[in-house]
Amino acid sequence: MYSLYKRPINLPRSGHELITCHYPLRLDTYSGCIHNCVYCYAKNLLEKKGYWNVVRKTDIKIVERQIEKYMNNDINGDVGEAIRKKVPFRLGGLTDCFQQMEKKEGITKQVIELLNTYEYPYLIVTKSPLVAEYTDVIEKKLAVIQITITTLNDDIAKRLEPSAPSPKERVKTLKELNDYGYFTTARFSPVIPNVNMDEAEKLMEIFSDTGTKHILVEFFRGTEKMISNIEKSTGINLREDSVKNGYYYRFNLNKKLKIYEKLKEIANNFGLKFSICSDGDPIPFYLNDTLNCCGTDSLSNFKGVERVASLAYKEAKEKGKVTLKDMDKYWTPTPNVFIKAWLEGKFERFVHGLEWNENGEYYVWRG
Repeated sequence: MYSLYKRPINLPRSGHELITCHYPLRLDTYSGCIHNCVYCYAKNLLEKKGYWNVVRKTDIKIVERQIEKYMNNDINGDVGEAIRKKVPFRLGGLTDCFQQMEKKEGITKQVIELLNTYEYPYLIVTKSPLVAEYTDVIEKKLAVIQITITTLNDDIAKRLEPSAPSPKERVKTLKELNDYGYFTTARFSPVIPNVNMDEAEKLMEIFSDTGTKHILVEFFRGTEKMISNIEKSTGINLREDSVKNGYYYRFNLNKKLKIYEKLKEIANNFGLKFSICSDGDPIPFYLNDTLNCCGTDSLSNFKGVERVASLAYKEAKEKGKVTLKDMDKYWTPTPNVFIKAWLEGKFERFVHGLEWNENGEYYVWRG
């Protein structure tokens, strides 16, 4: 008997996601995940509260009631505004929405069918081949599908992602989805130097061979416990190149920027558009080939939800400087968080290449 997950729809309450993520609005059909990836930030957060090892499922009736109330203006706040604006839901943002339990429970299928009736766009993040069995349900005009492939090495995969589908299965799934005509992204995530970086060229060649047009890269970030888990699993020391920044340790920024440049060069050589998913360090937006990290600029159902960090950089580069007033035309899911960060000159934390002055303006110093 599974316990019930009662908060399937939410926005993060704090953190860089609120400013750097294009689609922070989450709809999680399950809480907890049998993949048990050792680098997983959600596992790190939920395991402490006893919400991981026993996977909880949501109730489609809860989702249906919540969406209906939000759509009818019965619930206000940031989440309500986001839903009425039809900000795309991110399915699988916390735990994999196509993990093994879905075969029995079918909650994700029911949620997708519900979203289809509203013509509501959704972005799916998964490691599971099961997603390719839902082509009769997932609508091409509403869906973007991201498949995470961390490594091609079966031994490393088993160490890092002990119960997840094999790399071979995920590559096959990516090709099937492309053959069906979906907009896909290959997620090279997390990038862990000395663990999977030497596979980057082979990975991107294979991504390109599947018909994928866009790659998203994201560096590992982790607590002391998460780093220890990876070190025990791989035998590789991660601490010497890591710096504690807030809650997490992150890879040295200057070294990371050089790796981003190398990854972009490799991706472009294989005809892939390249973009970077924030790990909490400043993002070098001048390296992105797309306006948002998910590469969905060209899709009509995914427009109108602007990523304020990348657009601040774009405006500053085009005009020489950017003010808060210049940003009025852009919508953000949590305006109070955005404005506070701006006025305190904290955008330098989010965007590599922006610098703040006392007039409340930002200008580009690099890129």
